[in-house]
Amino acid sequence: MFLDELLALIYPASCLLCGWAGATICPRCEVLLASCRELYFIHNLPLYSALHYSEASAHLILAAKESNDRVAARYLAELMAMRFARLHREVTADSYALVPIPSAKAADYRRGYEHMLLLARLLSKRIKEEYGDICVVTPLLYPARRVADQSQLTARERAANMKNAFGVKAGIDLSGRGIILVDDLVTTGSTMGEALRALRAGRYEPVALLSAGVAGRFLANKIGR
Repeated sequence: MFLDELLALIYPASCLLCGWAGATICPRCEVLLASCRELYFIHNLPLYSALHYSEASAHLILAAKESNDRVAARYLAELMAMRFARLHREVTADSYALVPIPSAKAADYRRGYEHMLLLARLLSKRIKEEYGDICVVTPLLYPARRVADQSQLTARERAANMKNAFGVKAGIDLSGRGIILVDDLVTTGSTMGEALRALRAGRYEPVALLSAGVAGRFLANKIGR
């Protein structure tokens, strides 16, 4: 018996949103999660997102990000893997490198883990189950300087806050792999945009962007293409 099956017997699943026993997300709460089928673009690259931003999706993302809730993280990775299926059909690379957007060093220290690195690894594991060993997780980016908390900033302020926020590690050969930039939530696109700038400055050219959630109402008029 696999460990996950054994744990499921000992600790039956309960809804991540309401606590109802019997499912990771119960039918009543599932309708609160709006699947994102639209394709957005950030600096000419397609963004594939699993969920539209809402109170329910925010709860899942925060549980994975701030509480190290692995059930929530695995659920998000499952949804992101479904979006990867479309990405793979449309990009059609033979193999991929998942490049997670890093958090600030202080945030990682406070949490005790690297949230996006963990999420990317869970995503890679789920993709491997479906497609074989076609993905590697490559932490290519690193925080180059301190940035302010973005939750209360406008789109213009976020762009200024993220300017030159990331650096790129040297000497990592990703030739032959389609590079996918991965984040948990895209709002104005400033973080993704700065990560793209850093990668391109390091002569890496991603093929697509992938996120767990997207605040689509911001993207329509605040993301430069």
